[in-house]
Amino acid sequence: MKLPSVHPALRERLLEVVPPEYLEQQHANAAALSLRLNPLRAPPHETRAELEGAGIPLREEPALPLAFTTDAPLRSVQACAAWREGRVHVQSLPSIAAALCLDPRPGHSVLDLCAAPGSKTSHIAALMQNSGTLVAVDSSRTRTFRLQELLRLLGARAHCITAHGERWARGQREAFDRVLVDAPCSAEGRILAGDEAAAAGWSPGKVRRLASLQKSLLHAAIETLKPGGLLLYSTCTFSPEENELVVERALDHAGGTITLEPLPIAVPNSRPALTEVRGRRLPASLECARRVLPPQEGFFLALLRKSDRPQSQMGTAGSIHAAEPRIHP
Repeated sequence: MKLPSVHPALRERLLEVVPPEYLEQQHANAAALSLRLNPLRAPPHETRAELEGAGIPLREEPALPLAFTTDAPLRSVQACAAWREGRVHVQSLPSIAAALCLDPRPGHSVLDLCAAPGSKTSHIAALMQNSGTLVAVDSSRTRTFRLQELLRLLGARAHCITAHGERWARGQREAFDRVLVDAPCSAEGRILAGDEAAAAGWSPGKVRRLASLQKSLLHAAIETLKPGGLLLYSTCTFSPEENELVVERALDHAGGTITLEPLPIAVPNSRPALTEVRGRRLPASLECARRVLPPQEGFFLALLRKSDRPQSQMGTAGSIHAAEPRIHP
């Protein structure tokens, strides 16, 4: 078996959690380019016809509305007016699946707690038809500016806030119908997809540090969720410490007020999450979560629902203005 040039500890970990046949497949066949048509800028059928007329063949992904794959190179897509005008956006299939699993709807209040660079945020806005309230939080001012630029290009509307999500969320108790936590992670899924920078930056210490942050983000995000609301936790890594063990800790921390639910769509090339890690048994309900395997970008998706107990039993709800966030116009 041939693996990329990576940290020896990462090589060992990948062999623990990624089936060998998927590692071999990753290096035999690179994933096709995937993209999403953007209904906020033009009717998708018109954009599709334009792309195909420009010699870019599109294959539908039946489980993912408006998602397609193509064998055309990225430069061909970027040469089209549809790209420059924000009518099509290149995005991995698991990333597209994330917003669809969250199921945001027009009129909802939605929080994207780790929003930059904005692919999922813009997709959420499209699913909401730019109605309701969408709040996009990121800890980096530079990344927030890039997020805003992408949203402008794609015609997506959101309140963009620069803040540490685990702190900002404390003032937003039970304010949102839907919450996305696409957490900062060690990017092991991108490493297998050929991201050399991610491979160079990986270390066991980084995994431990990020797992601690992920737990803080997820616990805070659960507090912002209205009773009956849905939260999607996702990463682009294979590490159980950043995936199943983070969700397990959240289930325990929430004391029965949240439950894992099956994903509402069949995510391509995925399998159930782990229910045992290095001999340690995990909650059986983790089978509802999914691990996306190569040749797509590696991903983890877990859908949580908050108990619909009356708010009088859960505490007083807040509003999105409670923490006086810095909103950049």
